[in-house]
Amino acid sequence: MKRLLTITLSILLCTITMSAQNFVDHLTSKSAGQGTVTVHQDSILNDMVNGKKQFTSEKKEDKRESDVGIKSGKKNKARGYRIQVYWGGSTRADETKAQRAGSQVASVFPELSVYTDFVSPNWRCRVGDFATHQEANEYLNKLKSARLVQGAIVVKSEVFVYQ
Repeated sequence: MKRLLTITLSILLCTITMSAQNFVDHLTSKSAGQGTVTVHQDSILNDMVNGKKQFTSEKKEDKRESDVGIKSGKKNKARGYRIQVYWGGSTRADETKAQRAGSQVASVFPELSVYTDFVSPNWRCRVGDFATHQEANEYLNKLKSARLVQGAIVVKSEVFVYQ
């Protein structure tokens, strides 16, 4: 019975101590006979760990975006079309092929944005931000006449529209 009471009081004391201090402050506090912990992290992460700030994640496509052309104005998402210039497997060689396909298109058509990403289980590379299927199809014909891509297709996608 005494042991149960001692454990309960210890847990209660730890809980009160933890709620009174930040988690990181608790970790880095110095106690006699114990080692020290040093934490190197951004203040934003510190706020998230301590519950002061909510974490909001962005979609992968936003993070992997690489705007090749010069765009101006406010960027908004909309339903539109892109040209898929590569669709391959899941190996590093396939990743390299996808990036190479995007680089080749960007070298000839720098006004097109290139999006290379991994959609399990395949690497893909898509280019452009087109509002209509007709615009995308016109660029697809330009790509084919420049002999840059084989088997490229127009696909529906979430695109970025600049205002």
